Amino acid sequence: MKSMSPASHARRRAHAAWADPDDEVTSELHLLAALRLSPIAVVDERATIDELRAIFVAERVPAIAVVDADRGLRGLVTRTDVLRAPDDAATTAAEIMSGFVFVLAQDATVECAAALMAIEDVGQVVVTDERGELAGVVSALDIARHVAIVAGYLAA
Repeated sequence: MKSMSPASHARRRAHAAWADPDDEVTSELHLLAALRLSPIAVVDERATIDELRAIFVAERVPAIAVVDADRGLRGLVTRTDVLRAPDDAATTAAEIMSGFVFVLAQDATVECAAALMAIEDVGQVVVTDERGELAGVVSALDIARHVAIVAGYLAA
């Protein structure tokens, strides 16, 4: 690999790829579609905190998607959101959800999802299919499991 001078390094955009065009590809990239994604649980915005708790316990999902009447994604509720919520039975998903959700298409790479999670300090990313519909959630644990399988530490 060619080394970069400090001057050329400084001219690179902050979000530019850190790869030299002359670099040899040394690893195979994997798509999110190839992962065993965590299933995605979906609730209406009016779901109560008790309903959310029951879903987390019964389905063991990393997050719950919150949708509107047209099934459009409005937000995401994590276990941490539920733990931090007021202990009031009237609390709804709309009140505790994160309204800013990170979403990737299933043809994005696992590495892209890992980078997004690391940069944004989130534990999961919603994955959509080719029609833009919810396909699942990829969590940091899903990525760790994938890396262990690829490295031969776990059976597929």
